[in-house]
Amino acid sequence: MSSVLFTSCYRRFWLASSLWLVLCLLPGHSHASQWLSIKKTDYNQLMIDKQSLLEEKPYIKAWVKVDYSTPQKNVESVDRVYNHAKALWYFDCDKRKAATIQVFQYEDEELVYSAGTTAKQADFIEPLPESEVEVAQQYVCKWQAKEKQRQEAAAKRAANPVKPAVASSKDKPVAPDSVAEPAAAAPANSAPEEKAPAEAKPAATKPTAKPDAKADAKPADSKAASGKPDPAAKADKNAETGKNDAGKDKDKAAKNEAGKKENAGDKSWAYSGPRGPEKWGSLNPEFAACNAGSQQSPINIDNTISAALKPIKRLQKFPLKNIALKDHSLILDAGSGNMMVLDQKPYQLKYISVHVPSEHQIKQKTFAAELHMVHEDKAGHRVIIAVMLEEGSENPAFEKLLGSVPKEKEQSKPLAIRVTPADLMPNKPAYYRYSGSLTAPPCTEGVQWVIMKEPLKLSKFQLGTLQQAIGEPNQRPLQDGQGRMILE
Repeated sequence: MSSVLFTSCYRRFWLASSLWLVLCLLPGHSHASQWLSIKKTDYNQLMIDKQSLLEEKPYIKAWVKVDYSTPQKNVESVDRVYNHAKALWYFDCDKRKAATIQVFQYEDEELVYSAGTTAKQADFIEPLPESEVEVAQQYVCKWQAKEKQRQEAAAKRAANPVKPAVASSKDKPVAPDSVAEPAAAAPANSAPEEKAPAEAKPAATKPTAKPDAKADAKPADSKAASGKPDPAAKADKNAETGKNDAGKDKDKAAKNEAGKKENAGDKSWAYSGPRGPEKWGSLNPEFAACNAGSQQSPINIDNTISAALKPIKRLQKFPLKNIALKDHSLILDAGSGNMMVLDQKPYQLKYISVHVPSEHQIKQKTFAAELHMVHEDKAGHRVIIAVMLEEGSENPAFEKLLGSVPKEKEQSKPLAIRVTPADLMPNKPAYYRYSGSLTAPPCTEGVQWVIMKEPLKLSKFQLGTLQQAIGEPNQRPLQDGQGRMILE
């Protein structure tokens, strides 16, 4: 940044009265700075203090500093030379204009020039394209947009709190990430069919009191002779008709109940066709969250908020136990022993599923595939670590796994080779984090997602083999982020 950026707007600035400004920069009179480099060239480096970012409507203010590789001359006082400068800039993101409110210039550690003004007196101008001011403005305005999203998301969560997801027997067998046998649902379908006739039979076969033959004959003969209707016979007939109607109603109710149970037991779904993702919410009452939920997954990971997330503590040294082609996915049973800790709570790895192509996007980028490492705590709350897969060099761990894939669908077999969950993780620990849901029915919300930033490399042949084993793409379309906070 040239000295013009700091001095061209100072014709009305006061100079000698800047003692207060100097004091503001002395130790003990300012906040603990957190300088972030946002532009570096061979000539200078532009940094911004993240801790100083503050909204002062209609402006956003921030302290910036520039280190120069060669000495700079002050435009208004050419006898002054400096190689380091600090300035307080105000930005109007709506109008895309900026102004310098305070400035300090140093030669090494010695202050050689200072000036300041107020927001009312400052000249707000549009920054030159690709200038340091514009670079800082882009950063600050992006921060403002994220802060607004964070506040809106916090307000939504306060108004509609989401209860943590708890694993249950209802949603485990049907999630694509489940290792439960799908045949377990069969008895639920057949039970109503066996029970319905048993409930209907008593109404149809219930015996009625048998009247005496002689007593029955006399009234009938006498009434026939007189030509008048017999009230007792009419009552008997109405009673019999009522019993028949009651039996029919009971039969109908039993069939309806059987139909309801049969529909409730039908938990089949698909990734395409009439039972595809857009229909999940209407296929079964237990799947209602798929359409009605407010925090559904997957989403596009973008507009993140920096939160200095600490690396996750993981214990992933125990080998995977079984491999299966189930529930539209390739499933790896984790056995027991593999753990992770999030928010000081331990979670056990239950299984790993594979999705081709990736379900999540990172900054609008879709990857070749995505691993879901599904963890649960003792209460059934879920944390899922997602690892993106992309084309690159051959992966030794996946080479072992692909050689063990069952040939038939809905088939599971033990892993004869040793592969641990750690073998399927990237080297770099950086990740994104947000709150979402399962990506398949029943789409339960309250799931904590940990999206690893670094993808895992697989060869083109390995990715092709993986896709061929799974069959059709098992990718749920992106869901609306609805202003959710994404941390990194």
